[in-house]
Amino acid sequence: MSDNSLNKQNDLNFSIDLESGKSSTSLETKSDTSQISENNFKESEKNRTKQQFSSNEKIDFTNFLSKAKNPGVVFFTIFFKGLAVACFLLLGIFGVSDSLIFIFVVILNSLDFWFVKNVSGRILVGLRWWNEVKEDGSEEWKFESSHEIKEKSIDTFVFWLSLYVAPVFWGIFIFLELIGFRLMWLLACIIAFVLTFSNTFGYYKCSGEQNKKLNDFKQEGVNKIFKFGLDTFMNNNNK
Repeated sequence: MSDNSLNKQNDLNFSIDLESGKSSTSLETKSDTSQISENNFKESEKNRTKQQFSSNEKIDFTNFLSKAKNPGVVFFTIFFKGLAVACFLLLGIFGVSDSLIFIFVVILNSLDFWFVKNVSGRILVGLRWWNEVKEDGSEEWKFESSHEIKEKSIDTFVFWLSLYVAPVFWGIFIFLELIGFRLMWLLACIIAFVLTFSNTFGYYKCSGEQNKKLNDFKQEGVNKIFKFGLDTFMNNNNK
């Protein structure tokens, strides 16, 4: 074989190797590019999902009261309780005197007691309770309720949750203040507990009376239907 033919064959092999190297390089480049684009797509999807989730949380939080049927009543149902707790826990940090904090806690819990007893219960859950003092000095609890139970909503959720959480909070601090033997704060917590627990107990009993009343009403309706059907059947047989 001549030198020219060998050179041509070497050139051909070199060109084939070069082309195969280019093709493999291009394939690797395409693979890397597709991998990068896929990773970027996944990352963008994750970021978009996080943004949507955070925006939904923000919308739900900011529009919480606007979704309530009675936003003003719901607000003040939480407001007095929350402000009383905030005063009890935080005012001492800002140098407010203990006697002033005591007065704030008692007044705010008294306002909460009155508002929940006379306004929130009647509007949000259709219940009302009060007690009367008889001539012999004994007390009689009175319960009033609508003929239908309020459907579950933000209004009822806030009412019942705050109603049960408040006395639990003050009960815990009664225990803590008793251990620390801080008599003034113990007295403040006892007053707050009595006021919040009175509403809790009153509405618990009132809710039970409402359920009993509704069950009796349903049973009376069933008895009337049964009696009407029986009378109709007897009259038809007598003819």
